[in-house]
Amino acid sequence: MWVLVVYDISDDGKRNKVARELQRLGLGRIQRSAFVGDLDPQRYKDLVRVCDKLVDGEGDILHIIPLGLRDWERRVVISGDSDRRETVPLL
Repeated sequence: MWVLVVYDISDDGKRNKVARELQRLGLGRIQRSAFVGDLDPQRYKDLVRVCDKLVDGEGDILHIIPLGLRDWERRVVISGDSDRRETVPLL
């Protein structure tokens, strides 16, 4: 299952720890506070468990958004960097 994880965490140390854990679980960074990846069911459970333990500060928030493969394939990436721009088929 493809998942998108986005977060807003104020503490630098905690934010860095969340980023390291997301990478350890196999997700790749697509923005400073956004990661995406294809996880099997066990890794998805691990992701939820780990994030639940790490996000506990007042005002901190983390979203785990499941995506279907079709949703991921229909993404549009717009960037000023030509090497980061992706062309995807229209609907």
